[in-house]
Amino acid sequence: MDWERTVLDGIVLCVVFNAVVGLFFFVFPQAYSRMFPKGIREAAAPYVKKKDVTLLGCILIALYLLMFLYMAVSARHAGTSGFRDLFWTGYTEMMFVNVGDFFLLDVLARIYAMDKGLIQGAEGHPDWKWCGWWRLAVPEHGLGWPLLFCPLAGLIVAGIGTIV
Repeated sequence: MDWERTVLDGIVLCVVFNAVVGLFFFVFPQAYSRMFPKGIREAAAPYVKKKDVTLLGCILIALYLLMFLYMAVSARHAGTSGFRDLFWTGYTEMMFVNVGDFFLLDVLARIYAMDKGLIQGAEGHPDWKWCGWWRLAVPEHGLGWPLLFCPLAGLIVAGIGTIV
C-alpha cells in the first residue's frame, strides 16, 4: 500500500467532494435541507421540490461512483494489489472525505448558510446553532461514516480494484 499516494488522493477527493457538494448547495439549497437536523427539515419541508431532491440524489450517486472508480484505478496505478490493501486504501481515502465533510460542510458551511438564510422556512431556526446541529453531525461522522460508509467504500474500491 502506497501511503503517500493514499494521503494525497484522500486530500484530492476531500477537496473535490466538498467543492461539488458545496457548489450544488447553492443551486439546490432546499433539496439539501433533507440532510439537515429534524427541526430544519420540518421547517423547510413545504418549500422542498421532489424534482430537486431526486436530481440531487442522482448527482450524489454519480459523484460517489466516480470517486470509487478513481480510488480503485489510482490505487492500482500506484501498485496496490490485493483485496486487503485495496480495502484499506479505499477506507482511508473515504475517511479523508469524512473529516473534510465534517469540518468544511457541517461546521463552516453551516455558519455561512445560517447567516444567509438560504433555506426557506428555516431562517433563524434554533437547530442552525451548534447545539442543535451536533446531534446529527457528530454521530454521522463519528460513527456512521467510520463504521458503515467507509468500510462499504473500502469493499467497493477493493472489488473494483481486483477487477481492474
